Amino acid sequence: MVSCSDDLTIKIWKNSDDDHSIELWSHACTLSGYHDTTIFTVDWLRELLRFVPYEDKDPEIFASAGADDAIRVFIEDTDNEVDGLTFKLLLKKEKAHETNVNSVKWHSGDKRFLASASDDRTVKIWELVCPWGPAGHIAS
Repeated sequence: MVSCSDDLTIKIWKNSDDDHSIELWSHACTLSGYHDTTIFTVDWLRELLRFVPYEDKDPEIFASAGADDAIRVFIEDTDNEVDGLTFKLLLKKEKAHETNVNSVKWHSGDKRFLASASDDRTVKIWELVCPWGPAGHIAS
C-alpha cells in the first residue's frame, strides 16, 4: 500500500498477512525530497507492465502528483535494496496540467495508461512510453 501527505512524504506499507487484516500493516519505507509542495494523490500499478526488463522479479511501480502540477512515476530500486523496499524516481512530467494535479489512476485494463485530473478542469490520459531508454517519457 502507498500513502501520501501534506508533509511532502510518500510512505510505503506492507502487510504480513494473507487476509490483509488492518492490524498487520507496517511501515516499510518513506520517500522524501521528490516533492516541494503538497502531494495530493498516489496510485499503485497493481498488475505489472510486461515490457519491464527487470532481473528475476517484477518491480513495484506507482505514480504520484500534487500542487506542483507534475506527475512522477516511481519504480522499485532493486540495486539499492538493503532491508526491505526502496524506490527511485523513474519519470517526472513537469507541467502535466496548468495547476494542481488532484488525482492519478492507472488504467485497470491496459497498464501503460495513467489518467490525471486537475483543478484546471481537465482529465488527461498519459501513456508510459519506453521508460528504460534515453527517450523514456510519459506522453499525452
